[in-house]
Amino acid sequence: MLNTRYDTRLPFYLTIATISSFLLSLFLLQLFAGLLVLAWLFEANKNKFKAIDTISYIFIVFVLIRILSALFSDYPDSSNQIYYKDLLFFLSFFAFGYYLKVFDESKLRTIYYAFIIAAIIVACVGLTKFLTGNAERAESFTSGYATFSSYLVSLIGFALIFFRLIKTKQQKFLLATGIVLILSGIVTSLGRTNIVIAILILIVGIVAIKIKIRYAIVLLLLTIGISWFSFQLNVKEINKRIETPAQLSDRDVLFGTAKELFMKFEKPIIGYGPRTFHDVFTNRKQISDKGVGSWHNDFIQVYFESGFLGLAAFLVIIFLPLIKALKCLKDCRLSEERKYILIGAVLGLVGLVLSALTAGFVNSPVLSVLFVFFITTISVIVYPVKNNLVNNL
Repeated sequence: MLNTRYDTRLPFYLTIATISSFLLSLFLLQLFAGLLVLAWLFEANKNKFKAIDTISYIFIVFVLIRILSALFSDYPDSSNQIYYKDLLFFLSFFAFGYYLKVFDESKLRTIYYAFIIAAIIVACVGLTKFLTGNAERAESFTSGYATFSSYLVSLIGFALIFFRLIKTKQQKFLLATGIVLILSGIVTSLGRTNIVIAILILIVGIVAIKIKIRYAIVLLLLTIGISWFSFQLNVKEINKRIETPAQLSDRDVLFGTAKELFMKFEKPIIGYGPRTFHDVFTNRKQISDKGVGSWHNDFIQVYFESGFLGLAAFLVIIFLPLIKALKCLKDCRLSEERKYILIGAVLGLVGLVLSALTAGFVNSPVLSVLFVFFITTISVIVYPVKNNLVNNL
């Protein structure tokens, strides 16, 4: 394991505070993540270099391309926002990547337990807002339904996997209740794509940890029951969906405009610059949601913002960790806890990336930090430092 110049309790509690703040408080998320980054910045350089691995180098390339696209952007007023709005996204990768390699097995277990508990609390907040009529679709305090849904989709696999790491019946019952609440939160957020993704992850998770079919059926029936009851109390949005089941929420206009822009083949190498959607989107009069601010697909988003170079780096930073994780699950000697943490991180990353096909996390102040947390979790296990608890065969 790596050493830190601080008492390990400082970065440990900051890490827990950061990952517990997702969707509960944007201010606290930025505060705790910022403090964690500051702690990392003042670490000894020698230790910092020990935490750098292949995934880190790819992420650095991605960041440099994003900065380069901002420097050469025709819309500097928009693109220059990257220097302050994305700073936490970029630096939190290195802070997480370093400190997760500092913590021992016990601290890692506590961190990921807190991660799941926070997701359950977020789900309860969203359901409460929906049940009381304070929101047409389930959402959190600090985000809309899309971010809320994507967050929960990426956590459902983690929650399922942790069934293998808890021992008592009481803990299993509480976790099962939490999983039902998370699933119900996803359903009542009414994101059709994310509901499908959640079902697929649920199936994979059930197979991975070998949950008995009767228990899985109980989870699904309880989710259906809570969701049905919720829709009896808040029917406005679900009635819209029933009346217009084929509605694409303006995505047909967005994707059609993206096709037109792509065929012009302008700025194909480095893109138009980060955060330039409002500058290059030309069909705003055709969409019903005048406040839309992205292409609702991160792969399209990254291409137009950073060109083929940015898209290539983006694809590598997604798929390299997944490939390395799957290889490690096959070829590495892993403790039981690290094995299931790795599986949970893979399911979380897959869920977040799949949700990005109709939403996005790159420019989100919350989901971008969640993204790097999943990647660094994989990095910690796949690329352990000397004397860590994993040995490659």
